[in-house]
Amino acid sequence: MRGEPAGTENPAQPVENPELQATSKAPWLLWLDGAHCAAFNMAVDQALLDCASILPAPVLRIYRWERPAVSFGRSQLRPSEIPSDHEYVRRPTGGGVVWHGQDLTYSLIIPAEHAMAKMEIPESYRLIHSAIGKQLGTEFHLKSERSTGVDLRRMRCFESPTRHDILGSDGSKYAGAAQYRGKVGTLTQGSVRLEATGGDWEFLRNAIIRAFSKFSPAGFSEWKPSGDIIAKAHALAEKQFATEAWNNKGTSMPQEKSRHPDWLRVKSSAGSRKHVTDVLADLRLNTVCASAHCPNLGKCFSDGTATFLILGNTCTRNCRFCAIGTGKHPAPPEPDEADRLAEAVSRLKLSFVVITSVTRDDLPDGGASAFRDAILAIKSKCPNTGVEVLTPDFGGEETPLRTVLDARPEVFNHNIETVRRLSSTIRSEATYDRSLGVLANAVKFGKGIPVKSGIMLGLGEKDDEVREAFADLRRAGVSLLTIGQYLPPTKEHQPLARMVPPEEFDAWRNEAIAFGFTGVMSGPLVRSSYHARELSGHTKASGGKED
Repeated sequence: MRGEPAGTENPAQPVENPELQATSKAPWLLWLDGAHCAAFNMAVDQALLDCASILPAPVLRIYRWERPAVSFGRSQLRPSEIPSDHEYVRRPTGGGVVWHGQDLTYSLIIPAEHAMAKMEIPESYRLIHSAIGKQLGTEFHLKSERSTGVDLRRMRCFESPTRHDILGSDGSKYAGAAQYRGKVGTLTQGSVRLEATGGDWEFLRNAIIRAFSKFSPAGFSEWKPSGDIIAKAHALAEKQFATEAWNNKGTSMPQEKSRHPDWLRVKSSAGSRKHVTDVLADLRLNTVCASAHCPNLGKCFSDGTATFLILGNTCTRNCRFCAIGTGKHPAPPEPDEADRLAEAVSRLKLSFVVITSVTRDDLPDGGASAFRDAILAIKSKCPNTGVEVLTPDFGGEETPLRTVLDARPEVFNHNIETVRRLSSTIRSEATYDRSLGVLANAVKFGKGIPVKSGIMLGLGEKDDEVREAFADLRRAGVSLLTIGQYLPPTKEHQPLARMVPPEEFDAWRNEAIAFGFTGVMSGPLVRSSYHARELSGHTKASGGKED
């Protein structure tokens, strides 16, 4: 019945995924929050996510908006047309534009060890939206394919091409969600149009609660956050989510002890960046630029370039320096990914691309065949486009490495990341010596393909250790080198030891050239794929410098 209160009157049915049942023995925490301004709504979710590691169970928060508002994803451009009577805020999650006021919003904060935080993002959307759709009624169904341009124009509340949305019988979108995965937990933010329940707020609230009870057979325990969490939310609202720096540019709240110096600031052209993101969204492609929080995202997108991330965005390892999400059971490779990648290269008219991937220890060949297929697809569709690959270590196995090299990329890249002493501290399962072995074998099997590697500074390495790494790389036959500043993606990652000034990077570039590297990119903003086209032309040159 409409307005039926949440509770034991509707016992939860078993979840479809048995892994979820195994982690659902404790009651989830339910916070029936009120209505707040846009900035505070987002700040509360961020504060809860920041403390996810100490939460006793997942938290379901249900709330509304004080005034009409527009929210948009953390990597999106701010919408250009927002009514003057609407608030606007950039979400901590991804996704597109959502118009709030006639909707009910929920947030789910899940500790990182929970099964739902480890599954592939589309699968988690499917489970959540299937449960909500069943509670709303038989006239609602799940959309499993990407939305077309026509569909998007009909979606009055949302403009995001998110998969697994809830559609009504008229084809309109009634519910969607966005997600962000950090080292300590996962935040899912979803919204359901009030129209789905004929304007009945109470029924809609209880439908959402009943839907999520599917994942918590032990039910819910009503809960409110501590005063410390609320205080942190107020601070985040004031210093981040209510600021123009965040809402216009995506610049987060400055950290008092780690303010970035002027040399780490990057300018970009929003229009060019939007063109690239539109193409990537249309073809369902990932970039390491966004997934790994690269500081050059705006500049590279503005230049019409991108580093493509294949094999999903869930890594089977959990390195201390990397922002990409982790999980032991990623989704299987998509058979048409190579063709979609080649189509993106064609549409963007790229003359040089970099292909990288998450580590896929779950696949028999470590994902090597996906690299091969991507290289061949690009060379077939865009024969004048150069291709660089940045691969994982494939467990040190030679056969997957040969598979990639036989496709003849213009450059083969595998990073040692740091000096020998720090490698085991920041890398998960990978080892310094294994990486050197991969590089040496790439030189051996590549038959003239330039081999490249990269190292980060600012992790606490000593000068002599950096020189030792240079020598080790040269002995392996590496000819191209990138040297960049380590920047912790979040406070849960490996701490920053120090900011290395530009003049030190210049000195290291000169030393690297003296060691015999034919091409070197060294600077605070340099990443392994930054200026890859330029560096690939240095196979017979003396070195390169960050712009």
